[in-house]
Amino acid sequence: MNTRNTRQKEIVLKTLCELKTHPTILELYQAVLHKDASIGQATVYRNVSKLVEEGKIQKVLTKDGVTHYDGDCRNHSHFMCNSCHRLFDLYGVNTNNLIKAVRKSSCFIISNTYVLFEGICEECMDKCY
Repeated sequence: MNTRNTRQKEIVLKTLCELKTHPTILELYQAVLHKDASIGQATVYRNVSKLVEEGKIQKVLTKDGVTHYDGDCRNHSHFMCNSCHRLFDLYGVNTNNLIKAVRKSSCFIISNTYVLFEGICEECMDKCY
């Protein structure tokens, strides 16, 4: 696999890692434009795909079909607020029991898990209740 690092790819990665909002591809592109207006949309899209393939960033898929991106590839889950639609990182969520249950009840070999919790965030809860 070609893991060549170009200046544009480094800018895309650095920008994503600085954002804690789990941006969509368009939001990431707009943030990259603020750093370097010479980087085109196709270049951002291409480099995001490469960074995902290389395991340097991760996709966060939501039930509404929108793909968000996360520059933090440490093992963690996500929480999506059904009210404000923001994504939050959840660290320390142990999915080992879930993996063991799937292994026990099936013939699957699990290489990775992706967990997205949904509900209402504290800020939205405070507004509503």
